Amino acid sequence: MKRAFEIFRRDVNRLSHNMVAMIVTIGVCLIPSLYAWFNIAANYDPYANTGNIKIAVANADKGTENELIGELNVGEEIVQNLKKNDSLGWKFTDEKKAVQGVKSGKYYAAIVIPEDFSSSFVSILSGDMKQPQFEYYLNEKKNAIAPKVTGTGASTIQEQVNEEFIAAAAGSVSKILGQTAEQMGTQVDTVQESLIAKMQTAEENLEEYQVVLENLNKTIDGSDDLINGTQETLDALKSAVASGAKSMNNGTDILASVRNSVGALSVGLSDGLTQGADALSGISSAVGTDLGKLNEKVQNVNEKIGNTITSMQDLISKNEEILTVLRELDNQVPGNPLSEIIEKLETENQRHKEILKNLQTGNNSIGNAVNTSVQGLNQIASVIQDGQKNLQTSRASFEKNVLPSLNQSLDSFAQLSGKVSGVLAGVEPSAEQLKNVTGDLKQTLSDTKTAMESTKEALDDVQKKLNTAITDLGALQSSDIYLSLKELTKKDTGEVAEFMHSPVQLETKSFYRVENYGSAMAPFYTNLAIWVGGIVLIAIFKMEVDKDEKIKSFTVTQGYFGRWILYITTGLIQALIICLGDIYLLKIQCKNPAAFVFAGLFASFVYVNLIYALSITFKHIGKALSVILVILQIPGSAGTYPIEMTPAFFQFVHPLLPFTYGINAMREAIAGIYGMHYWKNILCLAVFLPIALGIGLLLRPHLLNLNYLFDRKLAETDLMICEEEGMQREKISLSTAVKILAGQDEFRKSLNDKIEKFQSNYHKKIRRGFLAIVVIPIIFLILMFSIDSKMVFLVLWIASIILIALYLIVVEYIHESLKRKKRLSEMSDEVLLKEVKENTQRGEGEQ
Repeated sequence: MKRAFEIFRRDVNRLSHNMVAMIVTIGVCLIPSLYAWFNIAANYDPYANTGNIKIAVANADKGTENELIGELNVGEEIVQNLKKNDSLGWKFTDEKKAVQGVKSGKYYAAIVIPEDFSSSFVSILSGDMKQPQFEYYLNEKKNAIAPKVTGTGASTIQEQVNEEFIAAAAGSVSKILGQTAEQMGTQVDTVQESLIAKMQTAEENLEEYQVVLENLNKTIDGSDDLINGTQETLDALKSAVASGAKSMNNGTDILASVRNSVGALSVGLSDGLTQGADALSGISSAVGTDLGKLNEKVQNVNEKIGNTITSMQDLISKNEEILTVLRELDNQVPGNPLSEIIEKLETENQRHKEILKNLQTGNNSIGNAVNTSVQGLNQIASVIQDGQKNLQTSRASFEKNVLPSLNQSLDSFAQLSGKVSGVLAGVEPSAEQLKNVTGDLKQTLSDTKTAMESTKEALDDVQKKLNTAITDLGALQSSDIYLSLKELTKKDTGEVAEFMHSPVQLETKSFYRVENYGSAMAPFYTNLAIWVGGIVLIAIFKMEVDKDEKIKSFTVTQGYFGRWILYITTGLIQALIICLGDIYLLKIQCKNPAAFVFAGLFASFVYVNLIYALSITFKHIGKALSVILVILQIPGSAGTYPIEMTPAFFQFVHPLLPFTYGINAMREAIAGIYGMHYWKNILCLAVFLPIALGIGLLLRPHLLNLNYLFDRKLAETDLMICEEEGMQREKISLSTAVKILAGQDEFRKSLNDKIEKFQSNYHKKIRRGFLAIVVIPIIFLILMFSIDSKMVFLVLWIASIILIALYLIVVEYIHESLKRKKRLSEMSDEVLLKEVKENTQRGEGEQ
């Protein structure tokens, strides 16, 4: 690198001793910064000057009048609000002048409020809705950005009108809502008191109902004991009847014996009559005793069952009262929460009615059975009494009418005995029937008791829910909803309207806040200026190193780095001036100035390497490639718009462009560094350095003849700039020299054949190339305008031009290469060897 620094010192010495060169160099260092500064300053805060953009406003609104809203003129309110608004240059005129002013370019846009604007607003109240709208006229030719700004102004007016209308409507609705809420509050209090009173009545009925249930259960328990006693009495009655029937049978047997012992009639008959009278007396006594007991028991059962029936009737009546209250409550409470309880109580009440019916039927059956038994026993007693009287009569008149009336008495007694036996035979079935009835009655009372217990559980549940409901209703006045309803009546309609005017407030929390648009655009314009500065360096300073008395020889690499140092140094000065001017002259926001300056210097180092490598390697094509790269990087680096908003092609090339990482690194320094993002972008930018060095050091030696061709051809025009030093280093192929020396005549013949064959088609190939470079791009241009995928055809159009240009360059290079070989073949061996020796020395670095 010693020779490279010698070249650099010589270059600096030449510049420092030439005042004009120094002025130009200073200008080269300053011009890129001016490019950045002017653009940043122009875009520093453009929206602060939107008041200079003229927008015409024409109000033709006639206003309207409505019973609910009153007089309304929305157009006039808009005009008054706009007169207080200086965000845009509002100019108030009539419709004709407004529209004409937009056409002529006097105004950027115009807003015309029609005469039915206000009436359209209130059309919603009549049911015949008509959407209010104003007319917006725009001159899009006047400026690219102005339509966006004026469109924002029109949208602002629309939003303001909507907000004011909502606020007015909300005020009216709030007033009505307050009145309604007050009425609702009064109604709620009245309904609440009514509900609580009804619920308390229902609760009192439930308590009485519970008492009735307890008494009924006690009555049922007592009735059960009575029924058991009655059944025992019936069993005793049956036994007495059986004993009487047996006695009657014995009396019959005695009568038969008396009838057979007529001979001992006087003695036997008297004894038989006495025994018959005693038997009848015993039967009468037993039957009378049992009948008295049965009658007493049955009367007790009837009384208890009657009490049970009365309690059941009271129970059903109370249940009906409770059901009536619950139905009223259920109808007044939304959602019918008591329907399930009402249904359950109705089922229980129906069950009670069926039990009551069974009790009444059983009680009637018992009464009928007892009456039948009593009638039978009364008949028995009457018959026995008649028999006793007859026996006494027979016995008294025995002596008078013994024999004559004996048979008659015996027959009467026999008849009496038959009647008694018949009556006794009827008593036992009646007693059995009565026992069955009491058994059924006992089961009915058991079912009644079970039903009462189920009813008691249901009533307990109802009472709990009623207590809860009463508590909830009592707490209603202290609930949040009720208090909110009461509070609603106190709301100021103006406050409600103001709230509805802007019900949602946006709270913005910015990360990495950028104070102004100029600071946000500074990374893009700074990187662009640095790249432009590199192109300016290539345009001003020569790339090829010349020789003089101090530096007579150097290698290709030494020459490359010798001029490279000059470019890099000047590029770093350019970047330093740009970055320091951004911070301290324009005073852009910058959280980390050191990082910002370093990013600018490193970006310049990378950009100048790329531009220098492309330009020195490909000459004018390389310079063109540098310009193409900057063209791609302006939309493809996301310097202005988010890359997601650009076409797919630019999204694809975005990560392949150095601008992407240079801009991102500066953004980190301006707004704040997050993690390792800054250094990641620096490292990604560094990837382009080996690419640039590979092009300049490895690829360039293989293109010396091509560069020589370009320089010589451009020099022939006497119009286009070329470097003389590049024309002196045509490279001779060693393999060609060896072939010439080994068999000059044979090689010359073969070479002449190739030249002749190539030359015969050379002009055709050139003409075809130039024809293709015109026709093919035109085809792609036509397709680009007729097919939606414009970006694809634009890329293909550019690619086709590059490919055709490369084709022409290759054809011309082959043509020159054949001519060079022919020239070498015509040299003598001594001259050829001398040329080869000089060429070899240049390949080793000598010149």
